Amino acid sequence: MKWSIIIFSILVMFCCKFAAADDSIPSKQLKEVIVLGDNQWIEKGVMNFIPSKNAKKLSNSPASLIKSMHLPFIKEKDGLIVSLSGEVIPIFINGEKADDIDLATFWPNEVKRVQYIEHPSDPNFEGANIAINFIMPKYSVGGVSRINLYQKIPNNGYYTASSKLVYKKMTYGFLLSGNYYRDHRSKMTGETTYSDLFYNDTKYEFISREEENNSFNREDGLRCAFNAKYATERSRITHTISFSWNRNPGSGSNSTDIWNPNLFGFSNSISTSKSKSLSPQVMGNYYFRLADKWHFSGIWKYSYARNRSNTINQLGLNVPILNSTVEDVNNFKVTILPSYLLSNKWLFQFKFDYNIDWFSTLYKGSANTTQDQARQSILSVIKLNWNPNDHMSVSIDPGFAASFWKVGNIKEHSIYPTISSSINWNPMRKFSINGALQFYMRPTSASESNPVLVQNSELLWALGNPYLKNLTSWDTYIHATYLPKNWLTLSFGLGYVKTYNNIITTYSPAPKELGGLVKETINAKPSDNIRANIELRGTFFNDNFSIGVSPQWYYTYVRGLYHTKFNYITLSGSADYTIGNFRIELSYEGPYKDVSVSGMEKSWKQDNWNFAVIYGNNNLYLDLKIEDIFNNHRKSWVQYNSPNLNYHYNYLETGRAISINLTYTFGYGKKVDNRIDITGPESVKTSVYR
Repeated sequence: MKWSIIIFSILVMFCCKFAAADDSIPSKQLKEVIVLGDNQWIEKGVMNFIPSKNAKKLSNSPASLIKSMHLPFIKEKDGLIVSLSGEVIPIFINGEKADDIDLATFWPNEVKRVQYIEHPSDPNFEGANIAINFIMPKYSVGGVSRINLYQKIPNNGYYTASSKLVYKKMTYGFLLSGNYYRDHRSKMTGETTYSDLFYNDTKYEFISREEENNSFNREDGLRCAFNAKYATERSRITHTISFSWNRNPGSGSNSTDIWNPNLFGFSNSISTSKSKSLSPQVMGNYYFRLADKWHFSGIWKYSYARNRSNTINQLGLNVPILNSTVEDVNNFKVTILPSYLLSNKWLFQFKFDYNIDWFSTLYKGSANTTQDQARQSILSVIKLNWNPNDHMSVSIDPGFAASFWKVGNIKEHSIYPTISSSINWNPMRKFSINGALQFYMRPTSASESNPVLVQNSELLWALGNPYLKNLTSWDTYIHATYLPKNWLTLSFGLGYVKTYNNIITTYSPAPKELGGLVKETINAKPSDNIRANIELRGTFFNDNFSIGVSPQWYYTYVRGLYHTKFNYITLSGSADYTIGNFRIELSYEGPYKDVSVSGMEKSWKQDNWNFAVIYGNNNLYLDLKIEDIFNNHRKSWVQYNSPNLNYHYNYLETGRAISINLTYTFGYGKKVDNRIDITGPESVKTSVYR
């Protein structure tokens, strides 16, 4: 890591010597318009950016376009657009929220302008604190089609075909995608210690297991979605039907074990699993402009899933432990959002979310029972957005959150007040500061609260907890951006999170007649987390070369039996150079350490370097990437301590890999409208606790 910091420091210093001589940001004040230089201006509080031809050619998604544009207030991370505080920013196209088909058929070549909006007063932006809006041409007849092929060696792939067709007031969208994953290279070595437990009616103060484990993981998936939208100047009505299918055709592990004492004879163990999931889903999405000041939007969605799973675990020559589940999951949710636009400065919204899940699970094997669950959650919020001038915007969102659940004959509920507020202030074109405060509640999941006792191995059982309290937290963050030069951006962020009732996993002795230990979920004592980051980025040579470095600091304070104070500093950075239709990228992610599970678990991951060459010509996009250049296997470790179980595992996972991302996009017809709202199938829920 020391050499990584030195390398990036030298590069930054070198580039500064060749930076443009102009030390100020070109600015020209017009009526209600502030020009920030070439292709950038502020109008009525909205920041507008025109992407260059190279930025559009060398992109294939909204996030990659933002990355290519080197914007000072937002960045790309893991395929998402995020603020400098790390908040994921929703994407809009021509003022309509983008969903799966919008993203799957997004064509950077058609982007005319990118808007960055803080606390937008337009009801179309659904009360978002920050929004990214891509202005693109519209179609009256015609549309866009795209094929995307992503292949990594070794060894997974993701393939997508998508299209949308517009005919007058109707828009039709289609999405088909498939994926597979195969990993036969992961290895683990480590030691596990079991304490104060029974096995075969005998009390053991201490049992240890040393193991060398080779695992294999497989996954296949298929998704498709179709929608139809009717749109006028005052309304949009969209209905979507989607389908997802996933399977694990066979995953597991084989290990060589050394037990002390030798309870299981033959020093070998196996674990295998198979699963399938099938889920149809339907959704309706509506928007109506009832009057110039009154707007209404709403969403409803119903989904059904059938989940099946089978597992086999065997230690030594013991009888294998078999478990299987067949689960039916029903989900219905609805969101309504009436809006009143008092003026261009004030927006009032009332948001109401209702969600209900039903789970019915048949267990066979170590548990032979049927477990039913019903869970409901309600979120009600009054949203107030105030934009007093072009330099300031404020949002205050008071409300309440409630959850109700019934597990078998057990009934529980919780109700909490919520608050979310943020302020953005831009006193000058070179400087902006933003602050946010949020009280957050996460309801307990169905799997965490499932009280069925299931045996996972000879020495381990699993049991959920229906009496868990919901996790709550206070989250505050402040970040500032300063542009001292027209080629240099400096940002700083500081955040603090106070968490209550964090849900963690622990182990306790099982009854004598069962033997072993029981893995349980419990609520932990409060914890505190502080994070700080600085990002320095420069763009040079007519924006063709960009380099940035970002050190981050983390501090964690945990209370309870394993109370600890934890500090850690890491570093990330990237550089890219564009010439013609090509771009070369180099990125670095520093090593990462963490403390979790109320101080009981510590983990570490190795740093990695990535290199990519990108080619684009508007229709064709090709990204050739070498991941984790210097490591054939990526190293990590996890250490866990509790009164009855301790382990330390060292992992070797796939390191160096080559990936190819190929996208071909084309449009056809008369350009007037290209918007479409569609959501592909969501990930399937489950109540099974493992």
